[in-house]
Amino acid sequence: MALLALLFGALLNAPGMHKASFNKQQGAERDIALALTGGLAGVSGALQLDRPRHLVQSIAGRSDADEIDVAIEIPETTAKPTNAKTPKPAVANPPGKPKFTPNRKLRLWVAGDSLVITPGYSIVRAAGASPVIEAVGGVDGHVATGLTRPDVFNWFVEIRTQVKKLKPHVVVLNFGGNDDKAYMTGLPEGTTIGGFGGPTWQEEYRRRVAGVMDIINRAGGTVVWLGLPITRSETQTQRFDIVNAVVQKEAKKRGSKAIFVDTYTMFAGDTGGYTEYLENAKGDKVKVRAGDGVHFDNEGGDIIAREVLKQLNTTFDLTSWRLANG
Repeated sequence: MALLALLFGALLNAPGMHKASFNKQQGAERDIALALTGGLAGVSGALQLDRPRHLVQSIAGRSDADEIDVAIEIPETTAKPTNAKTPKPAVANPPGKPKFTPNRKLRLWVAGDSLVITPGYSIVRAAGASPVIEAVGGVDGHVATGLTRPDVFNWFVEIRTQVKKLKPHVVVLNFGGNDDKAYMTGLPEGTTIGGFGGPTWQEEYRRRVAGVMDIINRAGGTVVWLGLPITRSETQTQRFDIVNAVVQKEAKKRGSKAIFVDTYTMFAGDTGGYTEYLENAKGDKVKVRAGDGVHFDNEGGDIIAREVLKQLNTTFDLTSWRLANG
């Protein structure tokens, strides 16, 4: 009876088990799990034993929870390498910086993986203290996600949806903390990639980074991409270097429409290595990194927020309205 009960329970939960198997790292364990749960899901569907699960999910507003979504819609990039020759514009005087005022505020949205959460809240607080910046959409942070695994969370759909809904002028992003691995889903048909950091891996990751930037740029927004920081682990830091290099190169192609914030050097110690503590503006040593050696502490988030606001003041006109108001 106990065995029958377990089998019946597995059939009821088969779609969720199949998705969990799909989300495992590539390898023999994943292949076996997919084969077993795929068969269970097929039987469950045929006997309509998955109906109660789908009903509960529908009531909870999660009717797509068991769907395995790996579709990546990426616009064809028009960004050019920084060394590409471009004709000089016919207009002698380039347009001024986009101007924002208390009556027309700069709309700012923050999104990304777990590394964006603490700095994101610091940025939102800083925006709240500014009369010309409005944070929209809160901090859209999803732990253990990134651009390599749209089956876990499809950021390409999320960014396209939220940009259309929120209409931000600036999108602050952080990705890559979970992308330093070889395995990717959502590859174009017929595409294969080698090991992490190799030429084919970098080309596919570059395509995804470019796609995210282009989605935002084509909607009229500017990207502020927070680079990955130095970490306690030297090997992890080396992997983060590869991710940062791809992102930084893509950002440079877009001029003022994509800003790369170098958190690596920002949080390096006096000798260039990892440190948990840095001096603040008052000269006091403060804890800037979380205990895991990767994420940021609140003081670290505030440092990033100040740098982001500095970049926004360089890119946009956020102050001339004061002169007009006397």
